[in-house]
Amino acid sequence: MPTFAPVSAPLSAMPIRSAVRGAALLAACLVLAVPARAEWPEKPITISVGFAAGGTTDVAARAVAEVVARKLGQPVVIENKAGAGGAIAATGLTKMPADGYNLVATTSTTITLDPQLMKLGYAPADFTYVAAVGEFPEAFIALPKHGWKTLNDAMAAAKATGRMNYASNTAVDRMISAAIAKKAGVALVPVPTRSGAEVVTQVMGGHVDLGYSSGAYYPQAKAGEIAVMAVLGDKRVAGLPDVPTLKELGYGISSVNLILFVAPKGLPGDVARKLDEAFAAAGSDPSIVSLMEKRSLNNFVETGAALAKTVQDHIDGYAKLIESSK
Repeated sequence: MPTFAPVSAPLSAMPIRSAVRGAALLAACLVLAVPARAEWPEKPITISVGFAAGGTTDVAARAVAEVVARKLGQPVVIENKAGAGGAIAATGLTKMPADGYNLVATTSTTITLDPQLMKLGYAPADFTYVAAVGEFPEAFIALPKHGWKTLNDAMAAAKATGRMNYASNTAVDRMISAAIAKKAGVALVPVPTRSGAEVVTQVMGGHVDLGYSSGAYYPQAKAGEIAVMAVLGDKRVAGLPDVPTLKELGYGISSVNLILFVAPKGLPGDVARKLDEAFAAAGSDPSIVSLMEKRSLNNFVETGAALAKTVQDHIDGYAKLIESSK
C-alpha cells in the first residue's frame, strides 16, 4: 500500500512569508523611531507689554501671566516694549512665528483705532485675538467746586464762553471730544499731557476745566476730590454706579478700551484652544477679580471667536465715529 509524505507549503511561499514578517517588523521599528508630536507648550511663553512697567496694562498682564503659567505648566515671561502708544510691541509681534510662544499685551484701541488714524506697521488682520481681561473705566473729570453733576452741565457752562479746555492724553479722547463738541455746539480745546497721572494733576491744580482719564482718577474720585462727569464705556463703572455713560447723556457715542492679549495671525487651532482655556480661567481667578476691583477696571473677560467679533465691532464703531467727528 503506497504511503504519502505530509503536504507542506511550497518552498517558494516561505521567502514571501518571511519577507512580509520582515516588512512588518521594519515598519514597527520605523514607527517607534519617529518621535511623538510634542505637547504644546514645551517651553516658556513670552508676553511683550506695549507700555511701561507699573502701568495698569503692565500690572494686569503680570497678574494674568501668573495664572496662565500655572494652567499651562510653563513659565510666562513678561517683557516691556513700551513706545508709540503700544505700536512698537504690536509691530514687533507681526514678525514673530505663529506658534503661541509670543504674545503681546496692549490696549484694544492700539489695534481697533490707531491704524485708522495713522500709518503703522500693522493692521488688525495681522493678529489672532487670544483674550481680553479687564476694561478701562475711561471718563471725563473735573473739580467738584464747579458744581457740575454731569458732562451736560459742563457743556452748558461752556456755551457761556463758547469754549472749554481739557487735559488730553490719547487720540481716543481727542476724537471723542471733537464729536461731543460738535453735538454741544462748543469748542473743546485739548491740552496735551504725557500720562493719565498728569491729567489728574492738571485737573486737581485747576489748570484745566476738564480732563480725560482712563482710570488714574479713581482714588481721588472715591475720596471726593474729583467729580466724574461721564464714563465712556457702554456700561457704568462698577465702583461709580451713579455716573452716567455718554450714551445715557444723549451723545450716542462710546469708547470701550480693553486690556487685550494677541498672538500673530495663523495660530494653530490646538494652541489657540489651550490659550483660550488658560486665559478664560485667569479671568475668573480670585486674584484677577481682586486686581480688577483695586484698579477700578470693569471685570470684562472674553476669548476666541466672541472676542474677534467684539474687536471687529469696535473697529466698525470707531470708523463711524471718525467720520462723524469730521
